[in-house]
Amino acid sequence: MRRRRLRSTTLCAIVCATLLLACHGNADTLRVSGTVEIRELQLAPLASGRLERLFKDEGDSVRRGDTIAVVEQPGLDALINQRRAQARAAALRVNEVAAAQADSTRAANDLARAAPLVAQNIVSQQHYDGLRAAAAAATARLAAMRAAPSESAAAAAALAAAVSIRDQLTIVAPDDGVVLTRYADPGEALASGTPVVSLGLVHQPWIRAYVGDRSMAGVKLGQRVTVRLDGYATPLPGRIVQISPRAEFTPRAALTERERADLVFGIKVELDGADAGGRVKAGMPVTVEIPTLP
Repeated sequence: MRRRRLRSTTLCAIVCATLLLACHGNADTLRVSGTVEIRELQLAPLASGRLERLFKDEGDSVRRGDTIAVVEQPGLDALINQRRAQARAAALRVNEVAAAQADSTRAANDLARAAPLVAQNIVSQQHYDGLRAAAAAATARLAAMRAAPSESAAAAAALAAAVSIRDQLTIVAPDDGVVLTRYADPGEALASGTPVVSLGLVHQPWIRAYVGDRSMAGVKLGQRVTVRLDGYATPLPGRIVQISPRAEFTPRAALTERERADLVFGIKVELDGADAGGRVKAGMPVTVEIPTLP
């Protein structure tokens, strides 16, 4: 009987020691629990309008540069055509400046040659007055045409502004990802900056974990870590890219009152290389193994 009690006590001690080691790791490794996170981008038009077409829906994969949605403004196309016509007309007036310059120079030369001939009665006063009027008219026309380059630049700028508004109404994916949420349907009026969809960068997952203040001495920025996923035998390598500069209380996911009272520091872990087979999903719990530094 005494021998059975001894065996039972020894077995309990072994089990307790095993559980303690699993929770806290050995002296060279710190194990903390974490959660997989992904970056979410809120994609919105930079100008107000009505959602005309939506090319991607929730769950669709997108590549960088794909058109996700098109917003329209009534009358914008007509405004662009008007500005384009004004720009062409202004450009034609710029070409007329050279002709006006030539006419003014020729009229001034004719007037200068006729001046001495009038004194010699070779050219009549009436003809000379006509040359003077023609020179004045050519000078006035040239002065009026000198504003053409500025008008052409203003027309080109107005056209560029109208075209940029149209470009801002086209929502393009800035990176590869998956559409997580759709906030608007075709036909809805949208204000400037109103999100149409949220894009999750699922190919760039990262991990948020918390380390107790008593263990922070062995955690450094840039430190290599090992990330273990539930149900997968092969771990993933990573490194610590951010350590919170301010302590906080343990998040509400803690199970005991004592854990909620402990101060912790949030750390951010990025995985090295591509996610093997897309195993890492947003919200997935993981275990981060941090080699403790001396």
